[in-house]
Amino acid sequence: MVSVDSIEQARKRISSHIKITPLRHAKALSNLTGASVFLKLESEQVTGSFKVRGALNRLMTLSKEEAERGVMTASTGNHGLGVAFAAKQLGINAIVVFPIGASTVKRDKMEQAGVEVIQDVGYEDVEPYARKLAKERGLTYVSPYNDSEIVAGAGTSGLEIIEQQDEIDTVFVPVGGGGLISGIATVIKSKSPTTQMIGVQSEVSPEVYESWKAGHWVEAEESDSLAQGLMGGVESDSITLDIIDKYVDRLLLVSEDSIKRAMRFLYEKESLIIEGAGAVTIAALMENVSEFVGRKVVLTLSGGNISKEDLLTQIE
Repeated sequence: MVSVDSIEQARKRISSHIKITPLRHAKALSNLTGASVFLKLESEQVTGSFKVRGALNRLMTLSKEEAERGVMTASTGNHGLGVAFAAKQLGINAIVVFPIGASTVKRDKMEQAGVEVIQDVGYEDVEPYARKLAKERGLTYVSPYNDSEIVAGAGTSGLEIIEQQDEIDTVFVPVGGGGLISGIATVIKSKSPTTQMIGVQSEVSPEVYESWKAGHWVEAEESDSLAQGLMGGVESDSITLDIIDKYVDRLLLVSEDSIKRAMRFLYEKESLIIEGAGAVTIAALMENVSEFVGRKVVLTLSGGNISKEDLLTQIE
C-alpha cells in the first residue's frame, strides 16, 4: 500500500528528472474569496502536469525484462505525456491508447515525444482496450491511477506542499481516477491531520464522487466536460477508493459554468493558462466561498496543457 515512506522513496528516485513546482500566493483570488489562497502550480511541471511524477516512479521500478519489452498505457493526455517523457529519459518503448475526440494538442505532444499513439476507442473504453492490447503484445500496462507506484509518485507533490507552507486549513485536489488526491492526502493527513482534504470532480463526470458516496465503485453516466482530463471510466478494483475513504474529508462536484468561470479568472486575474481539469479546484472554492473565509487554502492546479487559443475559445 502507499505510505509516506514510499512517497519519500519516490521523491529520491525521480528528483533529478522533475521540478519542485511553486506554491504561489493568489492575490486576486484571495481578495475575491476572503481566504488566504495558495496555488500549487503542477502546470509548471516538466510535462505541464503532475502526471510525470507517477509515470517516472512506475517506469523506474520496472524490472529489467519489463523495461526491455516496453510499456502501454491509457490516457486522456497528461498521463500519456508523463509516460512519454519518462520512457524517453529511460530508453523504454511506450505506446499510449488515447480516446477519440480528446485534445489534439496533447496527442501532438505525445507523438513529438516519440511514443506510438493508438486512437481507436472512446473515453469509457480506453483502459480495458489498452489492457487487452498490452496482454496481447506482452507489454507492461501502466495504469494512470490504479498502481501504488503511480500514487506514490503523485504524492511527492504533497511533500512539497507541506514543506512550502505550514498551518494549512484546507487542500483542494482535482479527481479523475483518484491517484493525485490519494498521494497528496496520504502525506497531508500523516503530517497535518487537522488539514481538511477536499477532492473535486465535474458534475457531468462524477464516477469517483458517486462511488465514494456509495462506498463501492459504481458506474456513473458521463458527458463531455471542460475538465476533459478527469473524464473516463474508473477500474472497479482501483486502490484509490480505499485511500480516499481513509484520508479525504469531502468530495465536491462543480458545474461546467463554474469551471469556465474559474479558467477565465485564472487567465484574466492571475495570468495563468490552466486546462479545465486543473481549474476545478478554483471552481469549487468559488462555489463554496462562504465556508473558507479567513482560512488558509491550497488549490492544486493539476495541469496546464491547453493552448491559449483553445482556452480563449472555451471561456467565451
